[in-house]
Amino acid sequence: MAAVWKKPCWRLVFSTAVLVRSFHVCITTGVVSMLFFKDTALRQQWLSGEYLVPCIYLALVFLSLVLYAAVCSMDPGFVSLTDNRNAIRKGRPCVESDSEEDDSASATETSVMIESDIGIKPRVKLRNCGFCGIQQPIRAKHCELCGFCIHRFDHHCPWFETCIGERNHRFFWIFLLVETSLVGWTVHLVWTAFVYEASWSSWMVSNGLYMVAMFVLVLGGTATFLLVASHTYLIGINLTTWEFMSRHRITYLKDYHGDENPFDEGLLKNLWKFFLHLRLKDWEMHLMNRPAKTLGRA
Repeated sequence: MAAVWKKPCWRLVFSTAVLVRSFHVCITTGVVSMLFFKDTALRQQWLSGEYLVPCIYLALVFLSLVLYAAVCSMDPGFVSLTDNRNAIRKGRPCVESDSEEDDSASATETSVMIESDIGIKPRVKLRNCGFCGIQQPIRAKHCELCGFCIHRFDHHCPWFETCIGERNHRFFWIFLLVETSLVGWTVHLVWTAFVYEASWSSWMVSNGLYMVAMFVLVLGGTATFLLVASHTYLIGINLTTWEFMSRHRITYLKDYHGDENPFDEGLLKNLWKFFLHLRLKDWEMHLMNRPAKTLGRA
């Protein structure tokens, strides 16, 4: 029995997801530990009995790790067979595949037309996924790394080793906001901890660890700031990263004129639906309920 379980266990331990996530946790805990063991403002406050600021900082670190774990572990919005059967039962009209729509399209993704049983005029074009063999709802996309179609696919994030989709996108954005704030605070703490020394060699000995931490923080902070800024903009106009980057090749977007966005319902409504509407949305019905003149293909 040991031989049977040995290989799967080693695969699990050394999988990319485990290594990436462990690396994130190690970096986070390592930088935080340095702030409390080296002579920093945070350590001075803790030793002097001023616990409020250090506790707030630790709470922010804990929240960041919880959000990271939540995004990694939760369902990003996998399209299940049940979802597919319900879509067919509702008579979703006209299903078509565009091989050029998807950068990852392979020879198995060919043009397929699935007729509706109830004779509704086809106004919304869906796709038949050649990998999963199911109807893809509007805004869904197959991820070859995850092996599933994802509702309202945004992107596959290598730092989380999971897809960002309709179910976990809001938690991903909150994580980015918390992480950007935490990194900014940590950069300030590290900057004020640098020690003046008369010689260059003594300065490197005293501040070498701070230099390494500052490099990691600036690199990571720049990435998280750019991500939170771009995702805030996309959330405000109700587009995904995939749609924004590839709209000229996406079946349900490429025939709209200019920057016309069929999903944009105004800033407040977009924010409301993104953060507070917890159920999967019926984007096909959303498109079909729009005025006919705004539809891409009738």
